[in-house]
Amino acid sequence: IEVLKTDQSKIFNLMTQQLCGVRQQKRQTEQQLCDTRKQKEQIEQQLCDMRQLKEELTKMKLKNKSLKHELNELTQKADVIQITRTANFIDYNQKDLSVSRNSSDDEEEHQ
Repeated sequence: IEVLKTDQSKIFNLMTQQLCGVRQQKRQTEQQLCDTRKQKEQIEQQLCDMRQLKEELTKMKLKNKSLKHELNELTQKADVIQITRTANFIDYNQKDLSVSRNSSDDEEEHQ
C-alpha cells in the first residue's frame, strides 16, 4: 500500500508539473495571440495610411497635369503676344521708314 501511495504521489506530482507546463504554454500562446492582434492593428493602420497617401498622390498627379496644361496655354499666349509685339514693332519701323523716305523725297522735290 505504501508503494502504491508513493507511486500515486509521483504520478500526481508529474501530472501537476505537466499541468503547470500546459498552463504556462497557454499563457505564452495567449500573449502571442495578443501580440499578433496588435501587429494586425498596426498593419491595418499602415494600410489605411497608405491608401490615404495613394489618394493624395492621385490628386497631386491630376493637379500636376492641370498645371502643365495651364502652363502650356500660358506659353502659347506668351508666344502670340511676343509675335504680335514683334509684328507691331516691324510695322511701326516700316511706317517710320516710309515717313522718312517721304520726307526725304519732299525735301528733294523742293530743292
